[in-house]
Amino acid sequence: MHGIALAGHLCVDLAPAFGRAADIDPGRLHEVGPLRITLGGCVANTGRALGDLGGRARVHAAVGDDELGSTAERLLATLPGLTGRLQSVGRAATSYSVVLESPGQDRTFWHHVGANAAFDGAEVELDGVDILHLGYPSLLPGLLADDAEALVALLGRAKERGITTSVDLAVVDPASPAGALNWNVVFDRMLPLVDLLTPSVDDLTSALGLPSQASPEEVDALVQSLIERGAAVAAVSAGSAGLFVRTGSAQRLRTGGRALACLAEEWADRALHQATRLAQEPVTTNGAGDTSTAGFLYGAAVCAPLESAASLAAACATAVLTGRPATPNTVVAIDPALAAVFPAAAPGPRAPIVLEANQPVDRFYAGGERIAGFRGTGRAVEHTPEDWVGSVTTVRGQGPLGLTHLGDGEALADAVRRDPVAWLGESHVARWGADTKLLVKLLDARERLPVHAHPDTAFAHVHVGTEHGKAEAWYILEPGVVHLGLREAISRERLDELVERQDGAALLGLLHQIAVRPGDRVFVPPGTLHAIGAGVFLAEVQEPEDLSILLEWRGYALDGERDGHLGLGFPLALDAVDRSPLARESLAALVRPAGDASGSLPAAADPYFRLDRLDVDGRAVIAPGFAVVIVIEGELVTEYGDWSRGTTVLVPAAAGPVGLAGSGTLLVARPPVP
Repeated sequence: MHGIALAGHLCVDLAPAFGRAADIDPGRLHEVGPLRITLGGCVANTGRALGDLGGRARVHAAVGDDELGSTAERLLATLPGLTGRLQSVGRAATSYSVVLESPGQDRTFWHHVGANAAFDGAEVELDGVDILHLGYPSLLPGLLADDAEALVALLGRAKERGITTSVDLAVVDPASPAGALNWNVVFDRMLPLVDLLTPSVDDLTSALGLPSQASPEEVDALVQSLIERGAAVAAVSAGSAGLFVRTGSAQRLRTGGRALACLAEEWADRALHQATRLAQEPVTTNGAGDTSTAGFLYGAAVCAPLESAASLAAACATAVLTGRPATPNTVVAIDPALAAVFPAAAPGPRAPIVLEANQPVDRFYAGGERIAGFRGTGRAVEHTPEDWVGSVTTVRGQGPLGLTHLGDGEALADAVRRDPVAWLGESHVARWGADTKLLVKLLDARERLPVHAHPDTAFAHVHVGTEHGKAEAWYILEPGVVHLGLREAISRERLDELVERQDGAALLGLLHQIAVRPGDRVFVPPGTLHAIGAGVFLAEVQEPEDLSILLEWRGYALDGERDGHLGLGFPLALDAVDRSPLARESLAALVRPAGDASGSLPAAADPYFRLDRLDVDGRAVIAPGFAVVIVIEGELVTEYGDWSRGTTVLVPAAAGPVGLAGSGTLLVARPPVP
């Protein structure tokens, strides 16, 4: 596959959820849903889709030296297949878009250009690149000054190196500075240097001052005009009318860089119309155009036939419109003929995978020896008290630390995004997409953990920008004491005072103290203050986030004033703490003792995750579905090898039922029921 660089427009998308049409009435309060914070713009959307398809790309974009810039860096690190760091522009704000998407309506954007104004392409590194894709020049003022001098310079520099150039456009606001440009002049300078052009009809008509409504014949004529003005290949999306593709001569394609060299004869002098593949109302339109472009780029990068590249573009757009990632499995399900485009795609996982220990180093509390003893791995490294089992989650602020890697070195998170149905199952993906909804840990508390709490999903969505909050539950492996929930209500003023004074003894004294023994199960709702006592060894199942609000830190190897409040400051972070009392009967509902025959968690955990004990005496079966398994006792034989105490196993949904023989006990952690 040809190497790809993605350059240009990047922003942070802030998208509130609407249950009805969005409106703005001065002086009124309008109730909306959770805020979704994602990385948007051409670079992120196209890169995300390329990664989903199994491709790789290097990114070049600008952000400000502000909190939103840090958010953009963090979000970029979660996207599979993307490398490179963002250019930080001093004394500039990071670009963002407020995306207003009412049910059944197209999107409206409130956009701030921010640091994108400083992007002029000068820092784009072209070594090792065969395709340069540049996105949204109309939103990059630095590229358009002096009749697009910097844009022409970047494209010319790429052409001199034999790189195939690709450009996607954006709708031009007539009231913006870009709207005042003579785009015919820009096109005359730019198009002879563009090998792949992938705009929408709206992009073109808004730039060139043409009527916004066009018949299919008019769209085709417009696409042909782009070829006549110098572009090698033009693929123009026209919404429900489909994709219109025109190509230049074989000679023009031969001058189209390394990616088009292998396609010149086959792609030359073609006109093609690819109909849309959407057969239902769209779930979302956000990112569909960039994802279509990614499909077309991927087709060119693997030297696919023109029909396959166009079909892949349409299938990728359909995936997004129906709320799914554009993975090979998804696009092939939409168009089975596309299986020929992915001959080297790895087959989905079909067998359970025994996992090595995954213990993030230098945690702030002591422990790790009992994890080593449990697993039989020998001497423990100091301050490694957690084993993150089957993790798609990074340690907050320290990514990629915390991620589970498979035997071939690929991160589990990337593997799941690439083939979510095989890993998670069709019903799970239909409900939650490629989100595993799960993180499992072994936790060895050689010293007491500080009093802390975790935010719920609504708070985390709005204030931290994560997909989940953090509910958690514990299965006790070795006994001790835990502290859970307030014995009586506490005022905000009193709570603030105790945190400011760092009165750990007083904070701990506010909580119920519970003696726990092996086999006990405890559910910790979001917002509930809690602490794990010294000497407790447990298996933990939780939502897949690393979000803790620390109320005490004195005596621990951490800076709570800096790191204890999720970067929000304590006045806001402590709003996530439940200050109401946990009555004795409510506390009892959060704890299932070892003698309880169900082997499962308290019912309150059901919306978040599942954890079941499976006792084997002779033969048993792990039911089909994605699961993380911990063997806590005994010796078991499976068709995939022998599992003994301390073995941790990742079970993909595609493995089906897993037969067991022997004598032993397992913990089986799963996402919630779809």
